Order: sequence, then structure tokens, then C-alpha cells
Amino acid sequence: MLGKCMSARDIADLFLEGTGKIEFYWNFYTVTLLALFGWFVTSSPSMNVRLKCLLTVAYLGFAAMNLLGLWGSYAFTEAIRHDLLSMPIPEMPHTRAALLAKSYESQRNWGIAVHLLVDAFVLLVIWRCKPGKDVSHVE
Repeated sequence: MLGKCMSARDIADLFLEGTGKIEFYWNFYTVTLLALFGWFVTSSPSMNVRLKCLLTVAYLGFAAMNLLGLWGSYAFTEAIRHDLLSMPIPEMPHTRAALLAKSYESQRNWGIAVHLLVDAFVLLVIWRCKPGKDVSHVE
């Protein structure tokens, strides 16, 4: 592909790949949260300080990696959106209008804020569980 310019179709394919990555990271995050809370509810683990520390470190590592993936995917998709908008494609006015109306920068900011809020809630649940108590009795 050296020496060739990318067509609008190639750039649109990259755009769809970027939005697919965003959806993947959100789906992976949601499934992981459901699994974590399912484990809390079904197994009623004895939450001593060691387990809380282990869960905190593991969850923070997971959340940080997920946030990095989301950040990069949003940035990539926004760059591709700008490239699509800079191309003269007169036969696609509705697509152009939809791309103009949707900024992945603002979605990224809201998404990261929601992610951090949920992360704080997860850590609160982990640390509010009393040692040796059923986690369904969070105070």
C-alpha cells in the first residue's frame, strides 16, 4: 500500500474498527464488574485485610489498563473522525452530518468520569466489608 492514498472506504473501515475497540473495552469492563459482584454475592468471602489489599491491587491494575485502552481507542476514533470529515464526500451528506454531531472527545471525557466513579464504588464496597463477615452486610 506504499505510494497509494487511502480511500474514504479505508478510513471508514478504520473508524468502524475504532468504535469496535471502544465497545470491546466497555463490554470487557462490564462483564468483569458483573463477575466480581457475582463472586461477592455468591461466595460471601471472608474479607480480611490481606484479601482487601489483593483485590484492591488487582482491581486497580485492571481498571488502569482498561482506562488506557479506552483512552487510546477514543483518541484513535476521534482522529479518524476528523480525517473522514476532511474528505470531500458529497454523496454522503447524512453520514457527514452524523459525524459532525458526534465528538469522541466529549464521549471520552464522560466515559472516563463514569469509569472512575464506578471504580471508586467498587473500592468502597471492597473496603467497607467487615473482616470475616458476609459481604451482603456492607455498612
